[in-house]
Amino acid sequence: MERASRANAASRPGALAAAATAFFLAAALALGGAWPLGAPTGIAPAWADEVADAQAALDEAEARMQGIADEYEALRAEADALQERIDETAALALEAQDAVLEGREALGKSARYEYKGGSVSVLLSLVLESSDFGDLLRNVSYLNDIMQYQSDEVAAQKERTERFDNLVSTLNVQKSDQEAKLRELEQKRAEAEQVVAAARMQLENAQAEEAARLAALEAAAQSMAAQEQAGSATVDENANTVDREDAVPDGTPVTPNPDPDPPGGGTGGGSNSGSGSNSGTGSGGGTSGGTEGWLTGIASAYGGSTDKYTPNPGTTATGDVCDDWSMGVAVPMSMPNYWTYYGRTVEISYNGMTVFAVVNDCGYMGGGSRVLDLQPGVWKAFGFSSCNGWGLRTVSYRFL
Repeated sequence: MERASRANAASRPGALAAAATAFFLAAALALGGAWPLGAPTGIAPAWADEVADAQAALDEAEARMQGIADEYEALRAEADALQERIDETAALALEAQDAVLEGREALGKSARYEYKGGSVSVLLSLVLESSDFGDLLRNVSYLNDIMQYQSDEVAAQKERTERFDNLVSTLNVQKSDQEAKLRELEQKRAEAEQVVAAARMQLENAQAEEAARLAALEAAAQSMAAQEQAGSATVDENANTVDREDAVPDGTPVTPNPDPDPPGGGTGGGSNSGSGSNSGTGSGGGTSGGTEGWLTGIASAYGGSTDKYTPNPGTTATGDVCDDWSMGVAVPMSMPNYWTYYGRTVEISYNGMTVFAVVNDCGYMGGGSRVLDLQPGVWKAFGFSSCNGWGLRTVSYRFL
């Protein structure tokens, strides 16, 4: 167990520091575009300001549009009220017009009557045809009534004409007021369109700038990913365990984990067949606080005096010693960026027991069908005495 303490206390290789640097670089790019890593974290990113400005512009546009809508409704109500008054005045004007026309027709008849002799000829007839003075007085009174009717009709026509003219004047004023309200309504509609157009332009500009920044971030992330994929594992020049033949042959039956629940309670939700899909990010996390990041997969064994294919002692990919007591594990080279796991501690659970080991080696490991290859100190800690005694077993594990 003294070797286990030395293995866990060992410093991690430079690959871990490089991975950490890459992570913080990605975070800096995501938060601040082209900011250097040393930029103050309290400074708000420029694109966030632009989006906030666009949102503020939309808020202002909404408030202004509400004001315009309220003003529009008020103007609309005033225009409708004016229309009602116009309709009433127009109805009165039509009635007055009919009265004026009827009066004009009556006066026309009277004028034609007077033109043909009218009152003068009647007066002469009455004087000449009266039988006595009393009859003359009655005829003169009758003629006077006719002339008074004509005079009253002229006065009434004048009143009818004045009323009609006043109604027409009122109607013109009301219509002018309504036209003014309708022009204001049109101005409000135009103002609303301008508010919408300005808000749309500002939002489109912000979206375009945000899209450009997002494209730059994606390009930076893709560049980083490409650089990481383009990298290669740094193998110690004295390493002699990487190209080893599997100590546990293919076709060996896989023994399931008698107690598959990882420490902390619950069941690990993830599984991994060792096909290279494991990213080590804890995507198979458990159901409670103590089970996050747990995965399941097949673990094999290698190294030490019971492995005829691996030198004993051997030198791992990181330069560590692999012997009968080494507390290291290997990961499959089929795992994407497998070398970035060098130096990381892995927690392994089997049959209710937990053992901590350090990733310090890699291998072909059944063509990638195995997620971990345990060195002797690890499988001995689980109570086994040989590589074949361990064989192939399903374990729960997580990278710390």
